[in-house]
Amino acid sequence: MIHALSRTLGTFFVRKPPPKNVIFIGIDYGCYSLATSLLENNARAKQVIQIVAFIDDEPWNNRTQIQGTTVFSPSEISALVRKRKVAAIIQIQGESLRIADNIWEDVLNTKVDLITLDQHQDTVTMRQAIYDALETKTQLVP
Repeated sequence: MIHALSRTLGTFFVRKPPPKNVIFIGIDYGCYSLATSLLENNARAKQVIQIVAFIDDEPWNNRTQIQGTTVFSPSEISALVRKRKVAAIIQIQGESLRIADNIWEDVLNTKVDLITLDQHQDTVTMRQAIYDALETKTQLVP
């Protein structure tokens, strides 16, 4: 009886893995709508995604908030990756943001995954590509 009860309750109380921290490069409409879609989908998703930062190179956007998340300058990316244990950096092709090569070099040295999405894809397709990339990384880590 106890076994049957625990099996039944286990179906309702499935423990989700800890959230995956991500950083978004850019704050344009595509990034905003994708971030909103990810956050709204967290209740239904197997993997919860937590957006820990947005990156923008315009100084007047620095330290503002989008979806409750702070906007940082590109020079802070690698420190954020290390400090916040970021699983992936997400960028959409065609984003007007320009990040210097030396900053990208520092970021790539952290071994964080860089997920680059096609700007012509719809939001649902991009969201699924992010889940797929994060799931693949989870399966590779022992």
